[in-house]
Amino acid sequence: MNRFTALPFRGPLTGQKVLEIGSDVAVAFGARLLADLGAEVIKAEPPGGDALRREAPFAGEESALFAYLNRGKRFVGVDRASAAGRDLLADIAARCNLVVIAADALNGRESLSLDPAAWPNRPVTIAVTPFGLSGPATQRPASPFILQHASGFAFHQASPVADPAATPPVGCADWEGGLASGLVVTIAALWAIEAVDGTRPGPVVDLSYEDVLTYLLVEPFADWQAGRDVSQRQRDPAKGLTIAGGLVWYLPCADGAIMVSPREDHQWRRWCEVMGNPEWMEDAALCGDRVVRTNNAARLQEKMAAWSVGQRCRDVVTAAQAARVACFPVSTPHDLLENRQLQERRFFSDVRFNNGASLPMPGLPFRFVTQRGAEMARGDSLVAPPLPGEDDEAAALTRSRSALSAERAPAAGGL
Repeated sequence: MNRFTALPFRGPLTGQKVLEIGSDVAVAFGARLLADLGAEVIKAEPPGGDALRREAPFAGEESALFAYLNRGKRFVGVDRASAAGRDLLADIAARCNLVVIAADALNGRESLSLDPAAWPNRPVTIAVTPFGLSGPATQRPASPFILQHASGFAFHQASPVADPAATPPVGCADWEGGLASGLVVTIAALWAIEAVDGTRPGPVVDLSYEDVLTYLLVEPFADWQAGRDVSQRQRDPAKGLTIAGGLVWYLPCADGAIMVSPREDHQWRRWCEVMGNPEWMEDAALCGDRVVRTNNAARLQEKMAAWSVGQRCRDVVTAAQAARVACFPVSTPHDLLENRQLQERRFFSDVRFNNGASLPMPGLPFRFVTQRGAEMARGDSLVAPPLPGEDDEAAALTRSRSALSAERAPAAGGL
């Protein structure tokens, strides 16, 4: 058998059971990644369904966002406001290795207690809250907008700009903050599963959204350490865009856009040949060497764009790469769906919805192949999460199909 066509093996978290409680993008995405890695994830939804089921974009009447965050999970309806619902959650948790719980399940009328006396059989638990479980800000109202500004993430994302007064940093990343925090949820879960010995009640991993977003601010902290003023958002028009130590230009084309980086002098000469050696390239005061080009980056951007706007992306990229100049197309979502490299690696999976629609969605961003050639299973076609049905817990348990084993887990130890 060819070592790259061997039968798939189960994911590395096969046998692990995870209970997800509460409505939160980071919690849902982190738990979904655990499901992608083979864990059995049981998502507890309130009567009427998770609030994220009502978030755009939609496939028909179903939330495509919810499907992306929750595919591969099993579902159980639980009314956390009732004693029976809280008992049911405790019963499910006792059979799990890990609980991931969102802030909305820890606050308000439907709040759950993490107190060991109230939940003696609770396994290791990851609590994801806006500002953490300790400190003076734990009870502050929060939203993704508030968190991205409180952490400084929004200010950094909105800098620098040409006119700060006309473009205040009021915008935020769309779902990026939640997805980035979801990766941290998964990392924390992997660490917790490995580190904890199975005693009950398990420890609580205190994960703060604000901590995660602040942790991402590598550039402004480095600039501050270097003595630069990180409080100003004014872009220096004479300063070029520098990435990884070299000039990088964004150039519009007739059918899209490209990024090109002829940073060294020898690369610049070959890039000039790709553009047909226009006369302005002979101006040493404009583009004589790398330092000069850096100082004139904005002017060069305009001149190169006047040429590139009449070219096809593929033609420019092909010619530049043949000339050994770093150049690549700026892909749209549609371009990614047709990307042969991603297709070959089975990056996208088709998710089928209850109305018959099917949408491709990103899967795991890596392949896992053993020395014997077996590859970790990847879903080619998945079914979107079921629509919320009756609020009756017994019916919800039936829908979850084998979400729970018949036997009770011991008070301490594994499953």
